[in-house]
Amino acid sequence: MKPKHWIPFLLTLAFLGSSRVQSFALDPDPEVTSTAFAELIDVLSATEAAPLNFGRFFIDGEGGGSIVIAPTPGSDRISEGNAIHLAAGGSPTPAVYEVVGYPDCSVSITLPGPTTLTNTSNPAHQMLVNEWLSTPSNSAKLDMNGKLTFYVGARLHVESLSQNPVGVYTGTYTITFTYN
Repeated sequence: MKPKHWIPFLLTLAFLGSSRVQSFALDPDPEVTSTAFAELIDVLSATEAAPLNFGRFFIDGEGGGSIVIAPTPGSDRISEGNAIHLAAGGSPTPAVYEVVGYPDCSVSITLPGPTTLTNTSNPAHQMLVNEWLSTPSNSAKLDMNGKLTFYVGARLHVESLSQNPVGVYTGTYTITFTYN
């Protein structure tokens, strides 16, 4: 053989010898070690910064009506019914809640159902509170510091003077804040 013919043969052997053929064994029960993560975050907490206060009012005659406190900063208050008249003083305000938790998390609020305010001098006389509203609405996001302020308003139903005599009326209600 002439040396010329050996050169392509040697090049082919060199190429085949330098390429690696990977082979994998098939495992009928392969195992993989993985990692799991969990992060414990701050507990959600809420405090009442200001109570819901319908303020002072009086009843003119035997009619009734209602007073609405809007769930907004300030003291937006309206009366409905021709016998209910708003009076100065009494510090009308929506309830204000400061919620603290893990930054940028969503929070939902569960508003109460109908609630009763009872005359502190005569518990037989009561007023109904319902139609609860909040700002922001029932779901919101904590800020980058993990804080959020909720405002809660409602409607107070007032009956005639014989059913709701002059006095201070108080009651309690429960609002629940949860992470979404």
